[in-house]
Amino acid sequence: MAYLKRIVLTFLTLLSLTVPAAAQSDDPLVFATVHRPPFADTEGDQITGFSIDLMRAIADQLGHEVVFEPNTRFGDMLSAVRSERVDGAIANISITAERERTMDFSQPIFGSGIQILLPKEAALGDQFLSFIGSDALLYVVGAIVLVVLGWFLMRGKAAISSGIVGVVAMVGGFALLLVAAGTSTAKITVTALQSDVQTISDLQSRIVGTVAGSTSDSFLNKHDIPFQGFGDPDSMLRAFERDEIDTVVFDGPILAHYLQTDGAGLARLIDKIYRPKNYGILLPSGSALKEEIDLALLQFREDGTYDMILTRWFGNSFTAE
Repeated sequence: MAYLKRIVLTFLTLLSLTVPAAAQSDDPLVFATVHRPPFADTEGDQITGFSIDLMRAIADQLGHEVVFEPNTRFGDMLSAVRSERVDGAIANISITAERERTMDFSQPIFGSGIQILLPKEAALGDQFLSFIGSDALLYVVGAIVLVVLGWFLMRGKAAISSGIVGVVAMVGGFALLLVAAGTSTAKITVTALQSDVQTISDLQSRIVGTVAGSTSDSFLNKHDIPFQGFGDPDSMLRAFERDEIDTVVFDGPILAHYLQTDGAGLARLIDKIYRPKNYGILLPSGSALKEEIDLALLQFREDGTYDMILTRWFGNSFTAE
């Protein structure tokens, strides 16, 4: 009888230990995020985006619900993970050695890199008018007036002095034409140098903007490129639209999305990709979720779920590394 009682007590003890664990598994996962369309769009009632859809699919695969905690600043999102206040974070989070020293990453979910956004090149007619400019235009008008005046004075039957004045006027007119040509040529050369970005060093002559604290920030600092740092991509791109900056250096997918939306017809993207990198799902150091998330991602790549989500948001423009 005593033996049977010990078995019952043991069973009850095990049951008491497993019930809380089962209850805990029903708790939703909490993932921090930040406004970074098309990866995470936190505006409005619904949070959407490529990363958001992927995390929802992963949570469903793991048998959890997931709730997203929007953050105003990228750094706040990272701090929430580092302090283990949330289960993880997802957006366009670059996998870097510095972050891996204090936190864990899933396997890569997206291949990216830094690109350069410039104002759209003007049409040929607009370029011509801009090259003429106010100074050169005044020179041309003055030259025409002097040449015409000189021609009439030289053709007239007035005194010799009038003919001399006419010659001087015509010479002055041709001199003004040469000045106008030189001014226009210099302006064309400067404009061409400023609009043609072939290497990073070409950014030295431009007004560059990026997001402060981003990987683009450290990239520009490494190359000694002066820049203005902004708190988020939206404020950076609004400054670009107001001509406060004439170059944006930031994550390529974010800039490509801008070109398809608000930046359509306003900007162009340089094809060259600098510092290729991968995005990952950020987790607290030693998180038990890492292995489960990696397995879910592996299955999604095999069964086509990942490709379906990727195509939904990017078409065939990007692939993951």
